[in-house]
Amino acid sequence: MKTHFQFPFPVNYVSECIRTVPYVNQDFASLHVLARLLTAKFLHREIREKGGAYGGGATLNYSGVFSFYSYRDPNSLETLVAFKKSVDWAKAGKFTQDDIDEAKLSVFSSVDVPIAPSDKGLNRFMFSISDEMKQIHREQLFAVTSNNLIEVANKYLTTGQRTCGVAILGPENEYIARDPSWVQR
Repeated sequence: MKTHFQFPFPVNYVSECIRTVPYVNQDFASLHVLARLLTAKFLHREIREKGGAYGGGATLNYSGVFSFYSYRDPNSLETLVAFKKSVDWAKAGKFTQDDIDEAKLSVFSSVDVPIAPSDKGLNRFMFSISDEMKQIHREQLFAVTSNNLIEVANKYLTTGQRTCGVAILGPENEYIARDPSWVQR
């Protein structure tokens, strides 16, 4: 489903969300690394540097929703094309081992972040993630390879192989207004 929410903003906020697998699935670690890899090595360049958006990237939440996003984006439709091109880039394996290692380090910086005393137990309470599950996830992150990244890009992010939704918040867009595949709100 594609939905355009018209707001009196001069720029757009764009997101494409894809249902993948939850935290306990072995592919989650590869998708987690892939999100960071796409953000750092493809989406930042395409969305921010070339497209002029204030920011953008890809994330993966504990439930397995893989999200592409941009914010303060003057080129919403071009950004949607960049999301698709990033998947093609990943499926083609156009990244190096150094790129993968950098993405893993970035993931670990959030996985192993110090936890405030007030937040201890929060992941267990909110998401049923135990310390043992976190350790398994760490080990799976270490084991992610180039082939794993290509495999999950093909398996979960390829058009026709996924359940997804697209939303744009922003000003009126003539192209979207003429395209019947978009719901306008």
